[in-house]
Amino acid sequence: MLTMVASLRPPTTEEITAERFEKTLIFKKHQFEISTTEAGAVREMVMKVSRNNQLLITIRQKTDGWVINAETADLDQNNAPEIYIYSCTYGSGAFGKVYGYQFFPDSFDKIHMAPLTPELSKGYMGHDMFKMEDDHLVRQFPIYLAGDINAKATGGVRKVKYKLQDIEKRLVLIPE
Repeated sequence: MLTMVASLRPPTTEEITAERFEKTLIFKKHQFEISTTEAGAVREMVMKVSRNNQLLITIRQKTDGWVINAETADLDQNNAPEIYIYSCTYGSGAFGKVYGYQFFPDSFDKIHMAPLTPELSKGYMGHDMFKMEDDHLVRQFPIYLAGDINAKATGGVRKVKYKLQDIEKRLVLIPE
């Protein structure tokens, strides 16, 4: 089982070969069982989705890096459960990624994340952290200034709040 740490950091060689993620989440009548394979820079995530203890679907998704956490939410307040799975790439940047899905009675949609705007990406070099906070998905990362080394950002921390919007029949997390 993966142990959560306060910040994203590149795993050691031992962790790369041994880490596995498993988590079960419940949102109203839905249950989500998430697991990943134990090794490799690209892993397979398996998510079993049930409603009222009846298996609805099994989703298989390749993930870049290792999965570090998963959370449920209803960011667009439509009573359809959403699941957000956070991963982190290997290497010195430890770039974060969000895999999101929204579930309806007879279907599901993938949730996409808009890229950072040029202004929000100033000083960005990875080391992302994601969490749910006050009906928003929040992304936090250190700000690097000219001359900073990868291990020591001196520009503070940027916090970006995302809202879920339906844009041309596509669910997209948009920075505010």
